[in-house]
Amino acid sequence: MKQTCKYHPTRAAHWYCDQCDTARCPECVEARDMGGYHQGEKLHMCPQCNRPVRWLGVENIIDPFWKRLHRFFLYPFSVRPLLLMVVLSVLAALFSGPGILGLLAAVAVWGIAFKYAYAILQSTASGNLTAPKLDGRTLYENFGPVIKQVGIYVAIFFIAGIVFAKLGMAAGIGFIVLATIFLPAMIILLVTTESLIQAINPMMFVSLAVRIGWGYLLMYFFYSILGGAPALLGRHVIQYLPPLAHVLLFTFVKIYYTFISYHLMGYVILQYHRDIGYQVDFEDFKDERSEADAASPALDDPESQLLRRVNQLIKEGDHEGAVNVIESETGADGITDPLLSQRYFTLLAMTGARDKLPVHGRNHLDLLVRGGNKDEAVDAYLQCLAVDPNFSPSARSLFKTGGWLDEAGKSKEAIGAFNKLTKTHPGDPLVPKSYFRAAQIFNERLTNPQKAKKILTGLLKKYPGHDIVPFAQRYLEQMG
Repeated sequence: MKQTCKYHPTRAAHWYCDQCDTARCPECVEARDMGGYHQGEKLHMCPQCNRPVRWLGVENIIDPFWKRLHRFFLYPFSVRPLLLMVVLSVLAALFSGPGILGLLAAVAVWGIAFKYAYAILQSTASGNLTAPKLDGRTLYENFGPVIKQVGIYVAIFFIAGIVFAKLGMAAGIGFIVLATIFLPAMIILLVTTESLIQAINPMMFVSLAVRIGWGYLLMYFFYSILGGAPALLGRHVIQYLPPLAHVLLFTFVKIYYTFISYHLMGYVILQYHRDIGYQVDFEDFKDERSEADAASPALDDPESQLLRRVNQLIKEGDHEGAVNVIESETGADGITDPLLSQRYFTLLAMTGARDKLPVHGRNHLDLLVRGGNKDEAVDAYLQCLAVDPNFSPSARSLFKTGGWLDEAGKSKEAIGAFNKLTKTHPGDPLVPKSYFRAAQIFNERLTNPQKAKKILTGLLKKYPGHDIVPFAQRYLEQMG
C-alpha cells in the first residue's frame, strides 16, 4: 500500500524519516546543498528531526501505467514534442515526392523523430516524466541507439527469411507473430543494457517479459493499438485529403503515436524497474509538474523551508512552537515573505500575544499593502487597532488602508486612518491627499458637508501650492 504525506494526505510520500516515523512529500522536507566535493548535490533532511530522510522509491510515487493512459495521449502535446511534430510534418510535406531529395528528406525526418522518441523512452525510464529538451544532443548527436534499434528489425527480418525458407509459410508467420509480441521487450532491453546482442537474445527478452508478467501483455495490447492507429486513420480519413495535406497529417499522426508508444515503454521500464534490474535514482525523478514548478519560486530558499516547518507545527497543534521557530529563525532580519508574515500574524492573534501583535502588525501591513491585499490589510489594521488604539503604521500603509476601509463601507474607520496619518506623519507628502479623502468621505458617506467644507478650506490655506489644490477647489465649488 502506498504511503501518503503526513501533512498532505492527498499526495504520495517521496521520503520517510525513520527517526520520527513520518512519511513526507517533497514540500515537507528540506533540501540542503552538501557543499565541498559534493557541491550541487542535495541532502534531504527531516525539518523536525534534522536527520536525513530515506527515499521511498518510484513505486510509492507513480501510478500503474494502465491508470494513466490518458496522460500518455496528452504527453506529445506538451510544448517540446508538439513543436517537433509540427516542424517535422511540415518538412516532410514540403519535400515529399519522388527523387533523391524526397528520400533524403524522409530519412532525415524519421531519423530525427526516432532519435527524439528514443530520448523520450530513456528519459521516461529514468524517472523523468517531462519531455526531453530540443537541443543538439537530443536530436543530432549519437545516433547509435537508433541504429541499434534498426538492427533489431534487420535481425528479425533476416531470421524470418531463413525460417520461411527452411520451415515453410506456417512457421514463418508464427515467427513473425512471436517477434512482434516480443518486440517491445527487445527495445526495453536495448535501453536497459545498451546492447543489441542482448536485445535480440531470446533468453533475455523472453525472461524480461515473464518477469513483468501480465502487465507486459497489457502493454503489448496498447502498443499494438498505437501501432495500427496511423494506418487506420490514413485509410479512412487522411487519404481523402489533398496530397500535401495527406503527407503532413499522416506524418504528424505517425510521429504522435510513435512518441506515445515510446513514452509507454519507458514508463513500463520505470514501473517494473526492480523486476527488470534497472536503477532509478531520486535525483532523476521528475513528474509532469516539474516544468511548471521550474517557473515558480524555489522551495529550497530559507523562508520557504521555514514556512514548511511552521505549517507542520501548526498541523500538529503546536502553535507556541511555531511562534518560537519563526522568531528564532527570522531574528533581526525580520520577515520579508508575505505568506510567512501572515502565518506569524495569525499565530500571534491565536496565542493571545497582544504585546507582539501591533509590533509585527506594522511590518505585516506594509507587506500586505505592497502586495495589494485589500481585505487582509483591512482586517490586520483593525485587529492591531483593537489591541492598541495608538497603533500607527507607515504613512503609505495608512493612506492605502484608509481607502480600502472606505471601499469596505467602514467610513468612520477610514476617517480614523486618515486622521492618524495627518497626526503621526505631519510632514509626509500624503497628508494633503489624506485631508482631501477625509473631506470626500464626510460629504459623500457620512452626509456631513459642513465638516467636509471645513477640512477643504483648511487644506487650501495650509497647502496652497500642492497639486491636490485644483481638485479640492473644484470639489468645494461643486458642493456649493
